[in-house]
Amino acid sequence: MLPLRDVRVLDLGQYITGPCATALLAEMGADVIKVEPPSAGDPFRAWESGGLNATFVAFNRGKRSVVLNLKSAEGRRRLCELVATADVLVENFRPGVMARLGIDHDTLAGHNPRLVHCSITGFGSSGPAKDLPAYDGVAMGYSGLAGLLMDPHELRVRGPALADVITGHTAAFATLAALHDRQRSAVGSHLEVTMLGALAHFMHSAVSKQIVEGRAEGPYTRVHSSQAHAFATADGSALLIHLSSPPKFWQGLCAAVDRPDLPDDPRFTTRADRRDNYDALHDELAPIFLTKDRDEWLATLQWHEVPCAPVNGIADMLADEQLRHLGIIDVADEPDIGPMPRIRPPVHVNGAVLPARSRAPFLGEHTEEVLAECQRETSAG
Repeated sequence: MLPLRDVRVLDLGQYITGPCATALLAEMGADVIKVEPPSAGDPFRAWESGGLNATFVAFNRGKRSVVLNLKSAEGRRRLCELVATADVLVENFRPGVMARLGIDHDTLAGHNPRLVHCSITGFGSSGPAKDLPAYDGVAMGYSGLAGLLMDPHELRVRGPALADVITGHTAAFATLAALHDRQRSAVGSHLEVTMLGALAHFMHSAVSKQIVEGRAEGPYTRVHSSQAHAFATADGSALLIHLSSPPKFWQGLCAAVDRPDLPDDPRFTTRADRRDNYDALHDELAPIFLTKDRDEWLATLQWHEVPCAPVNGIADMLADEQLRHLGIIDVADEPDIGPMPRIRPPVHVNGAVLPARSRAPFLGEHTEEVLAECQRETSAG
C-alpha cells in the first residue's frame, strides 16, 4: 500500500520542474493526472525520438494523461471539475499565465478550498526579476551553483539539469508539508517555489560559510577540505578517493600505495597541510595510480579501508550489484513499446521496496477514463 494512495494530483507542468515534482508524488502512490494541451502535449514529447522518448519518460512515469485546451472555455470548465476532486495542483507557468487563462489560485480555490496549489517559477511572482525567463542554466548562474561547479579556467556548463530537479524535489517536499498542514486546518494553500530560492536553500553549507565566516567557496574549496581526489588508472578508467577527516583513512591510503614516507612529509603531516598542499599531494599520487588497473586498485584500497569508488557511467551504475540488491530500479518490457525504466523511491518501508508505478502515458491516453471518473465523483458528492 503506497503512502499517497488517497491523494489526487493535477499536473499542469511542462518540461522538468513541475513534472519532476509530480513524478515523485506518483512514485509514492498519488494519482497524478497530467493535463496536456491538444495536438502536441508536453513539449518534451517532441524531443529526440518523439512519443515516449527517454526525456519525457524520465519525468512522467506513473501518471495518467488528459488532454484539455485551457485556452477554451470548455477546457477550463473541465479543469475546474477536475480541481473539485483533487488534492493538489502543480504548475510551472511563468508568473501571470494562470491569471490570463482565467484559472488563477482564487478561481481554483473557489472550486475547492482544500486544494494545495503549488506554483513553480524561476524567480517568483514579484520582485525585480519576476519576468525574466528561467531555465536550468539561468537559475544555476544566478544562484551561484554554476560557480561552484565550473572550473574557472575552463568555463563550460556540465552535467544534468540540477536546478530543475532540485527545484522539483523542493516543490514535492513543500507540497507534502502543505498536505500535512491541511489535515489540521482543513484548508488548502497556495505555495510558490522558485528555482532561485530552491538552489540557494540547497547550498546552505556554502551560504553558512559566507555569512558566519565571510568565506567564499569556490569549485575546489570543499574538495580540498574533504580530501577528495580522482585518479586515472592504467586501463584508462578512473577512481575516486574521499579521505574526509579521520586519520586512519590517510594512513590507509599511504599503506595502499606503498608510500610510508608521505605522513612524515611536512607538506602532508596534518589534514590542514594536505588541504593547503592538495595539488602537490595529487601530483605525488597520480603517477602511482597509473601503474595498475582500476579494479586492482579498488581491491587494494578497500582492503585498507580507504573510502573509494569507481567513476561509473550510468550503464555501470545500473549494473552495480549493490544497486540491484536495493531493488529501486529495474526494467519492464512494455508490449509494442520496448524497455521502460521502473524507478521507485530510494527507500525501503518496513524492509521492502515500494511497488513500481506504471509507465509514462501516451498523449490523452486516459482522457475519457479520467473525465468519466470525475463526473461520477461529482455526482456522488
